[in-house]
Amino acid sequence: MRDTWRIDRLVLQGFKSFAERTALDFPDPITGIIGPNGSGKSNLVEALRFVTGARAHELRGQELGTFLFHGGEGRPPQAMAEVRLELSRGRERLTVERRIEGDRSLFRVNGRPLSAKALALHLAGTGLGRGGYAIVGQGEVAALLEAPEEVLLAHLEEAAGLRPVAEAARVAEKELQEASRLLEERERELQELKAQAERLRGEAKRARQAQALDLEALALKVSLLEARMEEAQAEMARAEERLKALAREEETLERERQALEQRRLALAREEESLRQELEAVRLRLKEREGFERELKELARLQRALDRPPPEDPGPPIPPPPRPLEDLRTQLRHLKAEEARLLAAKKRHEEAFRRYLTETARYEERLKAYQEALAERTRLEEELAQRLEELRDLEGKMAERKRLETRLAELRAQAQGALREAERLRRLLEAGSDLHEGPRKVRKLPGVLGVVADLVQPEAGLELALEVALGPRLQWVLTQDEEAAKAAIALLKREGGRATFLPLTLLSPPPPPSPPPVPGLLGPAFRLARLRQSGLPEEKILLALLGDTLIFADLDAALAYRRASGRERVVTLEGEVLERLGALSGGRLKGGGETLLLRRRLGDLETEQEQLAREIKALEEALASFLPHRRLEEARAQVGALQARLRSPLPPPPQPPTPPQETWEEARLLALEKEREELEGILAQAEAHERWRLLSQAREAWAASQEEVRRTQARMEELKAKLAATQPLLAKAQELEERLKAVRAERTNLEDQQTRALTRANSLLSERENLRLLLARREALLEELGRERASFPPLDRLPGTPRALQARLAQVERERAALGPVNALAERELMELEARLEAQAKEVQEATEALLRLEAEAKAVEKAYGERLKESYQVFQNAFQKYALALLGARAEVKREGQGLKLVVIPAGKRTQDLRLLSLGEKTLGALAFLFSLGELQGGLPLAVLDEVDAALDEANLVRFTRFLNSGKQFILVTHQKRTMEACHALYGVTAQGGVSRVFSIRKEASHDPK
Repeated sequence: MRDTWRIDRLVLQGFKSFAERTALDFPDPITGIIGPNGSGKSNLVEALRFVTGARAHELRGQELGTFLFHGGEGRPPQAMAEVRLELSRGRERLTVERRIEGDRSLFRVNGRPLSAKALALHLAGTGLGRGGYAIVGQGEVAALLEAPEEVLLAHLEEAAGLRPVAEAARVAEKELQEASRLLEERERELQELKAQAERLRGEAKRARQAQALDLEALALKVSLLEARMEEAQAEMARAEERLKALAREEETLERERQALEQRRLALAREEESLRQELEAVRLRLKEREGFERELKELARLQRALDRPPPEDPGPPIPPPPRPLEDLRTQLRHLKAEEARLLAAKKRHEEAFRRYLTETARYEERLKAYQEALAERTRLEEELAQRLEELRDLEGKMAERKRLETRLAELRAQAQGALREAERLRRLLEAGSDLHEGPRKVRKLPGVLGVVADLVQPEAGLELALEVALGPRLQWVLTQDEEAAKAAIALLKREGGRATFLPLTLLSPPPPPSPPPVPGLLGPAFRLARLRQSGLPEEKILLALLGDTLIFADLDAALAYRRASGRERVVTLEGEVLERLGALSGGRLKGGGETLLLRRRLGDLETEQEQLAREIKALEEALASFLPHRRLEEARAQVGALQARLRSPLPPPPQPPTPPQETWEEARLLALEKEREELEGILAQAEAHERWRLLSQAREAWAASQEEVRRTQARMEELKAKLAATQPLLAKAQELEERLKAVRAERTNLEDQQTRALTRANSLLSERENLRLLLARREALLEELGRERASFPPLDRLPGTPRALQARLAQVERERAALGPVNALAERELMELEARLEAQAKEVQEATEALLRLEAEAKAVEKAYGERLKESYQVFQNAFQKYALALLGARAEVKREGQGLKLVVIPAGKRTQDLRLLSLGEKTLGALAFLFSLGELQGGLPLAVLDEVDAALDEANLVRFTRFLNSGKQFILVTHQKRTMEACHALYGVTAQGGVSRVFSIRKEASHDPK
């Protein structure tokens, strides 16, 4: 057995409650530190951690100032603290010091200052380094056994002396990653330089093209200037020739204008003479028109007077005895009286006829009235019968309407439930509430589903079970590990991450058996079931939910925990009480939605089935009812009967009254005789009046014949005058035609003058335009000459100005398409190619160095793996041995992931979950772990244990103290008497006035715990 490190001495001053310089020697294998609570025992353990490199936040403080002595009764605070630890291994000595000055701390090893990282290398293999396993603080023993897998592996590396190798491997890995990153940067820079070189080649090519285009554009501009000068000179020559032709044409046009003006003046004089003569003729023709009008009027008067003689009146007729008007008035009176008597007679006859008619009508009305009374009686009886039928139909229709309303409501509910179910189904099929990894793999072969889709909690427990499952809600259940591997490979290719639970690897813990207490709803795994049949439901739910219990509220959960319940507890409102006592709660955003959505989908499907059954039953019930039109027909019949009954009965008929007046026919006969006599006298008077009027008309006709003769004489005189003025009409027509011809000729001459004037103005305008064109072309030639002088002498390119301009525009477009060019691209390309060659060489050298570094890292990793494999086998055997000795338990160490997994199964138990062990079992298991680490170097170098025996009962204390005598070095902080008895030396710690002091108690002989 090789020598191992041991602690020889601990010296501290100004550290926490140790104001004075205090030294503790540890020459014995087992040293105990005892004292009352609060005396400062644990400060000694923290001093050991502090001097071996622990940071402030890893101890009971947040900054270095908390480790200074803050003063006590009669003692001022100290601004400095120092802790020194002396270690030895055979003849080798190691002194570690750490000193606090201000806001920094300094490390010294064997008197030489060094960094915390270098200190860790010196302490490698002792278990005392930062995060080491050799120092177990108060309440940390159980946490040591339940530490993460990576931490357990780090403890194994530390004990096997592989920590420096592992650190070196990690450093090498980091350097390798850094070298890879630098190589990638160099390669990226090389690619950028290549891209830049390619770009410069393109720019150089574009620069050459631009230069050629610029030279061609210059030649085209010069040729275009010369062509435009030639064109301007030719245009000026053509303009001068045109000016001469215009002068000749203007002279000819002026002579034509003068001849036209003389002819126009002659026509104007002739037109005036004809107009005056025509006016004189028209004046005489107006007198002729007066004669014609008078002749027409006399002819009309002659026609009016020229009528035949009136009738001959004959012999004279004697006048009547009375005036004609008196006779006519008397006749009117007689006729009026006769008409009155005839009307009275007619009224008497009408009254008698009405009496007869009324009598017949009375008999008919009496018969109709009797028939109406009989009809009303029949209608009332029929109405009563119809009303009874209507009430029965309305009751049935009301029931039908109620059923139809209910059917419509159920159909609306079914439609709403269908839409909501489809929405939820689309949402869940899309995996919107799942993480990326589970969503991508849940359709793969061998994948049974995501836990969120498989677990169906009891109603009302969705929030509790979702909190209880936590991240396991996103786990993916597979048939075997091969399906899980295939899914992981897919996620590596496409991105995403997921946790898989193969059925073949299920290792559920034993089910919890809590005692019945108020508020306990039961173990969580019994309050849910799987949606998919054919799966080991209990094993899966137990693996997912473990020993989690569901309570109604937080008060009941806390009461159960205070009654020594150790299971994990979740309440209906989502509070979580962990096994270690951590309590989580508050409002959880979206809590319970994942499982609640699936519950809602199932409830909607059940609701749809129930609604479908109810709808079918209602439709069958409605099929037995009469149609709606039957009720409407019944109502129409009742309405018609009621309308007929509402019409009033005809009133009872009254018998007619016979006429009361009498008629006398004699009065009417006498009046007719008197009228006939008066009419004879009136005829005689009218004949006398006619004779008188005819006599007067005969006299008036004789007088009108004399006026006719005078009218005929005047008409003959007017006809003679009209015949004398007849030649004037022909002369007026002749003058009008001559005047019209003169005016037409004058208008034609004026048009010719206008055209001549327009042509003269056009020639004048053209002459001015030509002169202006000559001036502009002279100016253009001067300007083109100056512009041509600014260019170097070049040969003129053939072509017209238009062709040259088109080619110049094309060249300029090609040059503009090239855009700005880099004229220095050729020189820059040459410089860049040199840099490119150097960079390529540098990348090649870096690649070779990276390959060498990878080979070295693989060699280190291989050596580390081989040594770790050997240490792992030794540690596993030792752990099984010590667990059996201390606990009587079956123990096993497994390599999982990036660390170690410990399995401890105490005797008589089946649980494999370390969290389900009692505190005493966890303590002994942790000690077995520490003793096993010691086997890796031929025995545990040392162990500092702070009250690790507090949870041990008497039997376990005996086992514990038995192992203390195994020859290792232990420094124990304890309150247990049996542990004190096993110690070879004791240090007592007291505190007074805030200052801790240490007293040594040495025993003469070691205690045998047996």
